[in-house]
Amino acid sequence: MAEYDEIQSLEIGCLNCLQYFGIFRYPLKLEEVYQFNPVKSTLLEVEHCLGQLVAKGSIFNQGDFYLIHDKKEWITERIAGNKRADLLLKKSPKYAGIISAFPFVQSIAISGSLSKNYASEDPDIDYFIITDIHRLWIARTLLHLFKKLTFVTGHQHFFCMNYFIDTEALALKQRNQYAAIELATLIPVYNKQRVMELIGKNDWMKQFLPNHNGVLNCHFMIPTKKQPIKKLLEKLLNMLFPVRLNIVLMKITDKKWRKKWRHQNFTHEEYEQALQTEIHISKNHPDNYEKLVLDSLTISNPKSSVK
Repeated sequence: MAEYDEIQSLEIGCLNCLQYFGIFRYPLKLEEVYQFNPVKSTLLEVEHCLGQLVAKGSIFNQGDFYLIHDKKEWITERIAGNKRADLLLKKSPKYAGIISAFPFVQSIAISGSLSKNYASEDPDIDYFIITDIHRLWIARTLLHLFKKLTFVTGHQHFFCMNYFIDTEALALKQRNQYAAIELATLIPVYNKQRVMELIGKNDWMKQFLPNHNGVLNCHFMIPTKKQPIKKLLEKLLNMLFPVRLNIVLMKITDKKWRKKWRHQNFTHEEYEQALQTEIHISKNHPDNYEKLVLDSLTISNPKSSVK
């Protein structure tokens, strides 16, 4: 009976994994179903399980790809999106280098769809940024003032800085399948060591991704060279009561966001999930993909949340 339960659990895991990425119209290869499977297994077990699910008509297979729906156009879209992502990732060090030069920026990683090696026809680059403690809102404000200038040149899509944390908040509050996949797919581009510390502080990820090898894509790193102008700016800003300034800038941003998104009728819980405004965290995801994805899963992950 235990053996049957294990097979049934792996089937649910494979279905859950394919449905998760199916929300984004993204078919998966065998290795990806294995890596993102919520059930502890081997590659051969996953391959066998997928074969059984295809035979039952529960999922579909076309070449190297497995799909939760019989949508072969998804494969064409994925291949084209992967090619666009390859080109965009090669450009990313240029933009990450600009962000790294701003005061109190300690580390940068690419997140979002590009971190899954996909770019749409109108792509952008999302960043996960780690700052010095009690300097997050100073760094964020300066970066977003700079971003306003990029609208003039049409480069704003290459500077989507939606998620900031400082070194006090490396252990994330959200602990679910979405957060685990987002962390596991981060692409470090500046100060890899700090990103690896972030991963280490969130070892709960293994409960959702027990087969993931923990290897990050580090092919687009920029050097952590000395930046005398950055150090000078930090020294000057540190003379302006930075802890107090940090709090003031957070409060200004929070007031602005609450006014801007009031028409969305977010519940308090939804707002705090999509637009976190805390002293150590800034998260600006008004589309709230986290809630959208988790609510859309009809095939539940056996480990839907951890505390």
